[in-house]
Parts: sequence; C-alpha cells; structure tokens
Amino acid sequence: MRHFILASHGTFSQGIYSSVKIIMGEQENVHIITAYVEEGQDIKDLVSKTLKEIPQGEEIIVCTDVFGGSVNNEWMVHVNHANVHLITGMNLPLLMNLFMQEEQDIQTLIRQGVKEAREGMIYCNDRIAESQEEEEF
Repeated sequence: MRHFILASHGTFSQGIYSSVKIIMGEQENVHIITAYVEEGQDIKDLVSKTLKEIPQGEEIIVCTDVFGGSVNNEWMVHVNHANVHLITGMNLPLLMNLFMQEEQDIQTLIRQGVKEAREGMIYCNDRIAESQEEEEF
C-alpha cells in the first residue's frame, strides 16, 4: 500500500489537499502535517507520530513545501529507508499526478510527476507574447 504525507510550514499542506479533494475527490492514505501552527509544536514529534500511523514497510511518498526548510530537513533524515521517497516544492499538478497513477513503479511515478509539474509552470505573459508574435509573422 502507498501512503502520501503532505507536510508544510503552516496550513499550506492542508489547503493544497483541500484543492485536490475539490478536483479529484478524497484520496486514500493521505496524512497531513501542518508544522508550527500550534504553540510548542516540534516537527520531529509530528514526523514521528505520522510514521507510527503507517504500517512498517509500506511505501511512503512525502511532499514538502520548500527545500532547506525545517520541515523538509526533518524528512531528509528518513530518506535512507528504502520505502520513503521525499519530494520538495509541492504543488497541485504534482499531487494530482501522484494520485492519478497508482499502479506505476514508484520512482517512475515520482520522476514523471516532478517533470510534469515543472512543465506546468508557465509565465503566461511570455506565452501570450509568443502567440501574438506568431500571429504577426
């Protein structure tokens, strides 16, 4: 079984998952970590608690908000486990790709999801300018 952990500073992970649910419906095995929302929260404790909820040896895909941040750094400690896969720079296209492709090999799934999420980042002003230049030509 595959588990997804969405982890962020503040409520970003909760909000982005809310968007996923609007578009795709409720997803199975999703765990949300909202760090630093409550006074005295420790990211290590939140990570530890979440890992205890997941049966030993099951596949885990962790998506965090920003590389080098405390949330991502805490998850970096766990990537030496063969069943833990960590992605940072979480965005909606990435999550949608991950949730849609359940049967695929996990590393192929992640690499494809990251590739498509990158390609989905477009500066629309440039796209419009390019389109207008083509029309004028």
